[in-house]
Amino acid sequence: MASRTEIKPGETIPTVTKAITEKSILEFESTGILDRENIHNNPELAAKRLGTTYTLASGRMSIAFASESLRRFFGPDVFNHTGTVNLKFLRPVKAGDTITVTGAVSGTEETEEGTKVSVDLFCDNQDGNRTAVGTGTAVIR
Repeated sequence: MASRTEIKPGETIPTVTKAITEKSILEFESTGILDRENIHNNPELAAKRLGTTYTLASGRMSIAFASESLRRFFGPDVFNHTGTVNLKFLRPVKAGDTITVTGAVSGTEETEEGTKVSVDLFCDNQDGNRTAVGTGTAVIR
């Protein structure tokens, strides 16, 4: 767990790598939208709407992976209470991909609540293609 005095700009966060499978996509989606089929849980609908032959992983999966990395960096007591993740999705993630989340501290700011730490986040697939970029934050008291 990172402490207020240890965190420096440029410090890297723990890398998280996840293999994406059709099963993991469907299991993840089974916890969210349950009342209708969509491009994440129905390959025929994905083909009709997107012209693909496969379902796409929800962007929420990448957010969960980035959250895991930040939780490891800040510790669950800090991240679970003050953490945020904001990603911009750049390219689809599908079964067979392996997504790796990396990042580094981009700055700190003193607030009334404590030290707000900002982290630049990157999600890349197995081919080195960037699938998402964004920021994460947490406040260390």
